[in-house]
Amino acid sequence: MELSSNIMALPCEVLVDILSRLSLKHVPQLQTVSKQWFRTISSSHFRRLYNMKSMNRPRTLVVQVPNAKYSPGRRKMISRTIDISTMDLAVDDSEIQKEFSFEDIIAPENSFFISSNLIISNHKVCNPTTKEIINLPISSYPSVSFDVAYIPFNNTYKIVHLYGTKISPKYNFNYGGEILEFRFEILTLRDCGPIPSYWQTLPHQEWFSRKVDSTCVGNVIYWLVRRGDIMENIISMEAENEEFLSTISCPKEPYDEELALYENIQLADLNGKLCLAYYSEELSRMELYFLKDHKKQEWVKEHTINVSGMGNWFKIMGYVPLQGNNNDDIIIDGGCKLSLLYNIEERRFKRLPKFKEIIHIGLYFDRCFKLQSTRSSLQARIDMLPQGDQL
Repeated sequence: MELSSNIMALPCEVLVDILSRLSLKHVPQLQTVSKQWFRTISSSHFRRLYNMKSMNRPRTLVVQVPNAKYSPGRRKMISRTIDISTMDLAVDDSEIQKEFSFEDIIAPENSFFISSNLIISNHKVCNPTTKEIINLPISSYPSVSFDVAYIPFNNTYKIVHLYGTKISPKYNFNYGGEILEFRFEILTLRDCGPIPSYWQTLPHQEWFSRKVDSTCVGNVIYWLVRRGDIMENIISMEAENEEFLSTISCPKEPYDEELALYENIQLADLNGKLCLAYYSEELSRMELYFLKDHKKQEWVKEHTINVSGMGNWFKIMGYVPLQGNNNDDIIIDGGCKLSLLYNIEERRFKRLPKFKEIIHIGLYFDRCFKLQSTRSSLQARIDMLPQGDQL
């Protein structure tokens, strides 16, 4: 039998597998090859498959502020330029690639959060993959934080807004440890939109002094909160069903030993596990605890990282899978002066390039997801083609 060398003759499942391995920046261009390719790439099956595979090839997202504008006397910032760049840390000596920039106008209630691939700044959401920046509905409550969970099953994002019930600076700077009321509202972003016009209030409230940190593991969002001067607990919510889970107590061991010496406590997603990291500049070390059982409140200390002489602030950002190496590195954000990769098994550090005015470095996954639909204009071009013809 004579075999055709035309790629158009490939079985659909083979074509889908090939296309799902390509860089996402090429995928939209390939939609215009033919009607068949347009239908294949536009299908929810392909988009879910691509997003699932992308979890095994993360890049590093670098967010920088190269310049800013201030009011007379430099009393407050008016606007700033946000530079978005990426790096492939799975490749040795990877160079930083600038993706795009945008102007960020500072609102009276300034906010800037990066969570699950999305950038939320002053009630705008930015998708770095598509370079889209869309307005979110304005909330009528004072913001504490915005956290995002990605739901692979239906290719949606859930943005959860943690807010205070009263207008008070204590919700962000509550050094006296006063117990305050906090509530939650949620917004669901679907592939190709539209953006909802209002926030949905969740029938749940919490009472604590202040939020310390937050992260998302799988589709569960975790908030590390402080009640009073010392006690920390973790509030959790399953984002897909919008259900709050039982409160998690932090491990007691660091408190029993050297409580006053741990200045920084943070949450992180490490290979799909909830990690609680305790950092002490005086002890020059970071202790990593992992939640083994949510119901039993069971924590296990798995790693101790020696950070002697490396600075006074670190943030665990996630694992970086390395090509040809079974031992993943941990990416550590040390601010604008220092960002590191740490190999746990070999207990060695690798310094990343220095970035100017960095405000975030962390893991980033390419996803077939658009905040708004461009299907109509693209569909018009495809409709002009005879069946099976190529551009």
